Amino acid sequence: MAAQFVENVTEQAKLCIEERTTFAGFLLTPLFSGMIVAYLTRNDVIGWYQRVNKPSFTPPDYAFGPVWTVLYLMMGYAAFLVYEATKVTSTIPVLCIILFVLQFVLNQTFSLLFFKARRWDLSMIDLAVLWLCIPACIAAFLKVNTQAGFLLFPYWAFVSYAAVLNFAFIRENPNLESDLKKSDKTEKVEEKMS
Repeated sequence: MAAQFVENVTEQAKLCIEERTTFAGFLLTPLFSGMIVAYLTRNDVIGWYQRVNKPSFTPPDYAFGPVWTVLYLMMGYAAFLVYEATKVTSTIPVLCIILFVLQFVLNQTFSLLFFKARRWDLSMIDLAVLWLCIPACIAAFLKVNTQAGFLLFPYWAFVSYAAVLNFAFIRENPNLESDLKKSDKTEKVEEKMS
């Protein structure tokens, strides 16, 4: 009797640890991925990006970190809810997985294209495709778990804002690459003189 009780408690503890680990994995994977991309683009954000014309409705740089942190956590939680729903139905929502991974890859690619590669044209295309993928992902998530779908609406809204911001940025900096090259040369000359 006591051995059976200990075995049941041990099994319940294992399940609890597995569930919490799974939950943490879903929540933290988008967040850590975003942190890696932020790390890879940090010199560009504090470098050339500070020297360019920005639209008047550009938020301060310090606002992006907290906003993306919340959005990544919401994305992860939405994916977790879909995962939990599939445990009940024993069906794998392949479309949900494909759309979630696709939109997330596009999300991460945007920063690399915009900041690292300075390919504003490609970043705009990336944003357009991302903007279409998010509502498709929302629709797929809504079929599996309503809350999961609704959790992605703020993300879609912010990406919509980012697309407008990106378009305005490109319009305000039509000769950006040549202007940055001139600015880089000027900075190098000034460094040599000091």
